[in-house]
Amino acid sequence: MSEERCTEIIEMAEGPSVCARHGEEIRTPPAVLEESAYGIKMWVDKPFDEVLASTRRALSGEGFRVAVEMDVRGMMEEHLGIEYPGYTILGSCSPSMVRELLEIDKDMGLFLPCNVVVYQRDRGTVVEAIDPIAQFSIAGDHGIRDIAISVKQKLQDAINKIAAGLA
Repeated sequence: MSEERCTEIIEMAEGPSVCARHGEEIRTPPAVLEESAYGIKMWVDKPFDEVLASTRRALSGEGFRVAVEMDVRGMMEEHLGIEYPGYTILGSCSPSMVRELLEIDKDMGLFLPCNVVVYQRDRGTVVEAIDPIAQFSIAGDHGIRDIAISVKQKLQDAINKIAAGLA
């Protein structure tokens, strides 16, 4: 398998990379999609600050705007006096999605924004986006399911760009 193709591979679970050739050391894939109860989750073996910047670019490239940014690490240090690993919550919205949802039901604002978290872990950084289908399911389906499906695809596309190093 070509090195170029190897960098595009996203495995669905941790384990040996298919990029290893016979006799070579097995390498960790460039990104690993993980199970998540609430959203779309990916781990990448890159530094926190680099992944956070890539996440902002990827969201922007998919039409999202970061409306709110919460630096959890800074908040923990400032208000509780404890050291905390990098953890940032990006409250992102697609302006066109917001318009569509609010035209259907003004109360849909309670479900906004679409949160994306970026946080450090032992090795590398995790990016996780809320699953809008699950998020909006509490409201019932009065025309919002199609919007939720579209938003989920855009969030998935953003995460795929980060994984492939394209953001």
